[in-house]
Order: sequence, then C-alpha cells, then structure tokens
Amino acid sequence: MFQRPMYWWIGGGILAVVVTSLGIGTTWSYLKTAWWGVGETIRDATPIAFDLQRLNVAIKDMEPEIRQNQKLVAQLEVEIEYQEKQVAKLKEEQDKALAEMRKLRQTLGEGKSEFQFAGRKFTRPEVEQDLKRRMDVYQERDTELKAKEQLLQNQRQTLDAARKKAAEYRRQYDQLVAKAEALRAELKLLETAQTTSTARIDDSKLGEAKALAQEIEKRIRMGQRMLDADRKPLEGEIPVDVDERPVTERFDELFGPKPANQPASDSKQT
Repeated sequence: MFQRPMYWWIGGGILAVVVTSLGIGTTWSYLKTAWWGVGETIRDATPIAFDLQRLNVAIKDMEPEIRQNQKLVAQLEVEIEYQEKQVAKLKEEQDKALAEMRKLRQTLGEGKSEFQFAGRKFTRPEVEQDLKRRMDVYQERDTELKAKEQLLQNQRQTLDAARKKAAEYRRQYDQLVAKAEALRAELKLLETAQTTSTARIDDSKLGEAKALAQEIEKRIRMGQRMLDADRKPLEGEIPVDVDERPVTERFDELFGPKPANQPASDSKQT
C-alpha cells in the first residue's frame, strides 16, 4: 500500500492546527498574502534584462496569430471574389431568361394557335408549357440568387471585421515591438549610468606622482637658496666694488672721447 512521507503528515497536522486556531477565512488570507509576497520577491529579484527577454518571446508568439489573421483575410477575399463572379453570372443568366420569357409572352399575346421559332412550328399549348417551365426555373434561380447575394453581403461584413481585427492586432504588435526597442535602449542607458556611478578610479598612482613632483620641487628650491647663500658676502667682510669694465670705457669716462678733427700736435701743445 502506498504510504505518504512523514513530512506530509506533519505538514497536514500543522495546517489543521492553524485552521482550527485562525479559521478557514483567516488562514486563506495568510496563505494568499504569503504567496503574493513570495511572488513579489521573485519578481523583484528577476533581472530587467530577463523580463525584456520574456517580452520579446511574448511578441514572437504573436507572429503566428498575425499570419493566421492574414491568411483568414486572404481566404475571405478569394471566397468573395469567387462568390461575386457566381452572382454576376447568375444575374446575367436571369436577365437573359427574363428577356426570352418576355418574348414568349409577347408572342402568346398575338392570339395565334401556332407559332414559329428558329424554323420550327409550336402549338400554343406547347409555347404556354415552355413559358411555365421557364418561369419555374427563373423563380428557383431567383431564390438562389438572393441567397448568394445575402451570403456575399455576410462575407463582405466578415471580411471587413477580419481586416479591422487584423489591422488592430498588427498595430498593437508594432507598438509592442517599438516599446520593447525603447525599453532596451532605456535599459542600456540605465546600465551605462550605473556603471559610471559605481566606477572607482584608482588614483593612488596619481597621488604618488604628485607627491614625488612636490618633493622634487622642494629640493630644487632648497638648492637655489643654497646657491644664493654662497654668492652673498661673508658676514663681517667689507664689500669692495671692482671695476671690471673695458679699459676704453673707463678711459672715455675719465678723459672724455677724442675729438674727431683734432690733430695730434694740438693735443701735445696743450
């Protein structure tokens, strides 16, 4: 005999205790809330990209229905074309039959006992019998024609409704396709923004380089100050200005420049 696992009996006992304590309505409310919470948690944990993929699958599943709608419309169009041809042909035949009956009726109105058609002679009763037969056939076909015209009207209404349904279905399909494309683009932007916001640039190397540059700058400044200190006179030493100008400049400063037209003898006499 089939035996259920022990945990089935334990679970059933716990459920019975809960139902007894809270009542069926309250227990069902708890269970429904718990089930909804689990579903909500699963939905929240589902990646958006996965839901977009589900949307794409749902849109893909609509394509056979679109093709089926197109097939139905095409089938109705062919049937209507065929029905229109039948109705047109039957109308043509009825118009011809009516014209022939009118001719027989006109002949009978002449009051003759014999009539001649296509080289043959017919008695009046024969013509009357032929007219009666033609009228019976005409009425039967007239009933058939009205039925076909009614069927054609119904088919046209069905085709119009099918076209509207197919067009609306396709419109909503195109909207869903465009919506899915837009959602994919928005998701891409969101992922890019999240990547940018969570990106952490490692600036440790940059900090090390800056610190090294600062240290080098300090050493250069220190070296310049030491060089300037070496160039200053020693404390207590008297500063002496040494004239290191060219001798010609010094001579010209003391004695003035030689006149351009003064002869050498004049300078001696003076």
